[in-house]
Amino acid sequence: MTHGVRGTLAALAFAAVSLTALPASAQDDVPTEPRPERLYFNSGALLGSARMVGLGGAYVGIAEGAAGVSSNLSALAQRSSSLERDWDLGVTLSWLDLPFTGTKRRDVDNDGLADDSVDSRQLLGALMLQYKRFGIGFLWRNSRTGYCITLGCRGEGEKLRVSLTQSVLAGSVAFGQDDFILSLGIFSAQASFSELGDESWRYGDTGVAVDMLFRPHGRPYRIGVAVRPEVVAGWRRDDGQSPFIAGRQIYAAVVSPAVLSLGASWRLGEGAHRYNRLSPAARRQLQVEGDALPVPEEEPRDALAGRWLITAQVDLISSVSNAVSSRSFATATEPQFVGDTATFQPRLGAEWDTFPGLLRLRAGTWLEPSPFRDRNPRPHLTGGFELFVLRYWEDWAITASFDLASRYSNWGVSIGFWR
Repeated sequence: MTHGVRGTLAALAFAAVSLTALPASAQDDVPTEPRPERLYFNSGALLGSARMVGLGGAYVGIAEGAAGVSSNLSALAQRSSSLERDWDLGVTLSWLDLPFTGTKRRDVDNDGLADDSVDSRQLLGALMLQYKRFGIGFLWRNSRTGYCITLGCRGEGEKLRVSLTQSVLAGSVAFGQDDFILSLGIFSAQASFSELGDESWRYGDTGVAVDMLFRPHGRPYRIGVAVRPEVVAGWRRDDGQSPFIAGRQIYAAVVSPAVLSLGASWRLGEGAHRYNRLSPAARRQLQVEGDALPVPEEEPRDALAGRWLITAQVDLISSVSNAVSSRSFATATEPQFVGDTATFQPRLGAEWDTFPGLLRLRAGTWLEPSPFRDRNPRPHLTGGFELFVLRYWEDWAITASFDLASRYSNWGVSIGFWR
């Protein structure tokens, strides 16, 4: 009897030791580092001012105002033709996909499938300050998407938040009679993932952006170039932070592909040669500096500068290696590799001063390439109008735009200054 009890106790002790050792053994198999793949930063959605959207995003060769900073940083030093003071301040804000907008029938990333997100929001903002020939500014673009991590997905704690951000801090200077503008900026790509609480898994790194604009005085055209570097933003690990969120193993980095944009714009019609005319402030500055070139005579502020504007642009998007879509992470599916081939993104737009000083009509198109393998490019049709409203302190206008494509639509309205 005593021997049987001892045997039973020994067996129980062995079982207890074995059960205690199991978690430790299982714990040894848990990865302590992220997956080697990189999440692809896809910012293909056209976001910007109503004018930019209406022209199909072909704005590198226009580069006007704060709204133009997102396309060409040279907008920081391109002075409005009506500017009379030595300084100017500009701001713009665009918001795509309001929180109450449904996303189940929408395919934002052009992978041929309906988005799995339960909410989606994109913001773009720019701030610029000009003083004489110089300009400085800041550009910020953020895409935030929520994915369900439970079947019910009724509370914030049951959603996985993916936030992708691109920003640029830049300076710009104009040369000659504002004929050539050169801009340099620090380009940053950042990402964060969060579930519930204050903890977030963050990524980030920087590169150098270089933009140019050629706008010869007395000529009816402009040529623009914009260069965005490839940025591989590694995981910025906090002390003791696990490489898992919501049961999903995170990736080692986020990659933003390099983009080279080439664009041009032309004015057609009566007064087209005034397209690149100097502002009163620039003309006064040239007279004070005693520029060797003859200072052109001042023209009436409301003089026509061509009733037609044609603009074209092509974006060359570089390939990246070992990159996967954000869908792979958010839905815990097998990694889907994307962006392994270079792509072209052409844009074309036209603007017509239907009733000069009162109404402008716009139309455009652009071809959206897909970073997903074996997925065809998606054509977009864009357009809109700008209507003068009233003159009170400034000339105010209402602008509307649309961007339509298969499984995608974007309608916008804005209030701003008539130029």
